[in-house]
Amino acid sequence: MMSEQKITQYIEGKYGKFGVDGVWHDTAIPFKDMLQEFEQWLAHHNLWEKVNGGPLNRAAFVTCGNWDLKTKVPDQCRVSKIKLPPYFMEWINLKDIFLNFYNRRATGMVTMMRELQMPLFGSHHLGIDDAKNIVRVLQHMLSDGALMQITARRGSSESGDVKFTFKNRI
Repeated sequence: MMSEQKITQYIEGKYGKFGVDGVWHDTAIPFKDMLQEFEQWLAHHNLWEKVNGGPLNRAAFVTCGNWDLKTKVPDQCRVSKIKLPPYFMEWINLKDIFLNFYNRRATGMVTMMRELQMPLFGSHHLGIDDAKNIVRVLQHMLSDGALMQITARRGSSESGDVKFTFKNRI
């Protein structure tokens, strides 16, 4: 675990004296605009067809837990007064795949990395570093033969009911 001083030094080294909040404040765009840009990116890479408005094509969100896609993205859509996009209706929780593939419980990314004897890169809970570490765990699991499959599906954007596809889950 990094000390508060080390985290501040790390952030200032990457983002300057104003830190992440200053960069975020100066560069952030509204959530609706970000979603439009994201949808253009998805379409450009043939991962989603807006016309059909369904799930992703040959792709899925891979998360370390359910909270972000189960709770926070729908909350942000409500705050932004937009309907939950259809591509957020299902995802892969890497912790559930880990548990069912290795028969070992991992409460989070750091635990998975420790179990796989992988070093943590960057700062835990710094978004880009977490994304890179999740990808590293995913790649390791795929090289071990793990099959990635959807672990959670939302019934509809209005109901918010989520069905979990694994019996053994975190």
